Amino acid sequence: MKRMKKIMALMLAAIMMMAMSVTAFAAEGTAGTHTLTVNVKSTTPAQDLKGQTINLYKLFDVTESKSGETTNYAYTVNNTYKAALASVLNISETSKDEEFAKAVADKTATIQQFANDFTAYALKNSLTATATSGKITEENKTSYTFNNLDTGYYLVYVTGGKEIQSSLVTVDEKNNTVNLKTQAPSIEKNANKETVNIGDVVTYYVKGSIPDTTGYDQYQYIIHDELSTGLDFVNDATGTALGEGATTVNVTVAFTDNTLTAAGTKPTTATLDTANNRKMSLDLSEWVRDNQANKGKEFTVTYYAKVNKDAVVTEKNNAQLEYGNKPGETTKTTPSEAKTPTYPLDILKKKAGTGTGEVALEKLAGAKFKLYKDSVDEANVIKISETAVNGNYVVDSTSTTTEFVSVENIEGKDYNLHVNGLAEGTYYLVETKAPDGFNKLTAPVKITITKSADADATKWTISKDGDDETDKIIDIANSTGSLLPSTGGRGAIAFAVIAALLVFGVAVSFIRDKRKEA
Repeated sequence: MKRMKKIMALMLAAIMMMAMSVTAFAAEGTAGTHTLTVNVKSTTPAQDLKGQTINLYKLFDVTESKSGETTNYAYTVNNTYKAALASVLNISETSKDEEFAKAVADKTATIQQFANDFTAYALKNSLTATATSGKITEENKTSYTFNNLDTGYYLVYVTGGKEIQSSLVTVDEKNNTVNLKTQAPSIEKNANKETVNIGDVVTYYVKGSIPDTTGYDQYQYIIHDELSTGLDFVNDATGTALGEGATTVNVTVAFTDNTLTAAGTKPTTATLDTANNRKMSLDLSEWVRDNQANKGKEFTVTYYAKVNKDAVVTEKNNAQLEYGNKPGETTKTTPSEAKTPTYPLDILKKKAGTGTGEVALEKLAGAKFKLYKDSVDEANVIKISETAVNGNYVVDSTSTTTEFVSVENIEGKDYNLHVNGLAEGTYYLVETKAPDGFNKLTAPVKITITKSADADATKWTISKDGDDETDKIIDIANSTGSLLPSTGGRGAIAFAVIAALLVFGVAVSFIRDKRKEA
């Protein structure tokens, strides 16, 4: 019996040892089998990871064990980062693993600062990451997944963010996702006008923020802008043209919060492309490095462009940010567009009653018009210039011409009079002279141009006296009539001649009759 008890005791001990070993095995997990998916920060406009690099630093190895319903965690310092952790936590490098873990746990209230401080140390001291995504090249990439990771306590850092905002996460079979706290540098371009007339000066604003350049010996931050053919750079809000052979254009750089003190020297000009003076580059690299005390703070770059005669409805231009910590390996953001459409007034001048049903369209040449903004007042008349193609005009505030004339036909068009370069608004079209033989309009025609309600600039509308013109052509018809009777003139003379001839004929006949009687 005693022997059986001994055997049972030995078996029980063996079972307990096996259970403990299973627990220990479960605690260590299977090395290199976990995944971690890193998601971009949710923002408007949406961010993506193109051009970014994600680095992982495994600060601690982690083992887990179960004690009933309780999970126990044991942390072992990763020797690769022991010196870095000791420095950031301000403890001795000879401290025990549990002391390192406790020092991190004690920073619960300031854990984000700990993450940022460790990242800054890693960057300044060029610490090698445990795992890295490398530079992400895919378009519209909003997440990245690391595979074959060991169980551990990781710091997640994305290079070149607006500011250091690293994330901390325990990677095991339960935890495999982390949402980034920071976002990539970006810019936003806006204009002070939503629609424009040809000749208007548009003020452009490009908003950015000072990125965190901690740990970088070099950092590139360059704004590129390219105007469309309907716009020309000018030096100020009054439209002062660039000088002949100009290589720069004036800009203003200022913090949005005017209570901030800017460090360094703010650029006052941007460089024009030698082959295309509608392209400019503004290098703010040195300025953002000088202003690390203001990192994360928003600033605005202001500059100007004038709308020229080539402007169209789809007029738009964009600014793009180039940034990165290595020249030649920089990233360019998705362009930020600013749209400043200008609209045409297309008129079909025709004979009333034609162009409908089976009656062939008869276009009328020689009709003269003036166009007024808001009210029929000579102070509001639109000035225009004629182009090289007859019947085509553009708005020109420097011109003295205010009348435009319809032609018989404009090749390939359904209208025979075209005025380009009008902003959204209400206009009044006045016929100053009708074509010969036709009756002139007796009242102004009210025309309303309305910009698109969405991002598609081509969805603008135009109406005539309150009715939308779906083809965007304003039909203006002139009527004519039969000749009305009048007094005097050639008609009376003709009747007199005829009467005289009749009288003469009667007289001749009377004389002949008398001779015969004689």
